Amino acid sequence: MLSRRNLSIGGLVFLLVFCVCFASVSVARGADQILTRVDEVLKANPLKPGEKAQAIKIAEDDTITVTVQWAAAGVGLPKHIHKTHNETVYIVSGTAQMYVNDKWVEIGAGNLHFNPMGKVHTVKNTGSEPLVLLSIFSPALKEPDRHFVE
Repeated sequence: MLSRRNLSIGGLVFLLVFCVCFASVSVARGADQILTRVDEVLKANPLKPGEKAQAIKIAEDDTITVTVQWAAAGVGLPKHIHKTHNETVYIVSGTAQMYVNDKWVEIGAGNLHFNPMGKVHTVKNTGSEPLVLLSIFSPALKEPDRHFVE
């Protein structure tokens, strides 16, 4: 019998797959469909000397922006909000702490976070390996929308 936790995880995975598939369908209207592997995206876009974090855009149309992001050990952002965008984050690998609902929580591979616009959040890599995540913004992130709150 499936536990309530397993059903919740299954629902989150479905949501992520739906968002990624939706992004591919939307992008396909004006461009080629995209099928890629996160490890190949990272290999093709290595960090430049002195960089500790990077965001690599892999898909965008008028409704959504999908990025692969990675951060070196110890790297994090100050707490911030997005005034005009919702953000969904899926942790691919690594361990971190995420500030969500006014508290720090431990997260790792397989965690998914939906952050509605206007909510304070951040993430910091607490592991010894790079933190790799998918970040999905809606609507498309065509202009900067990170507003620091500390």
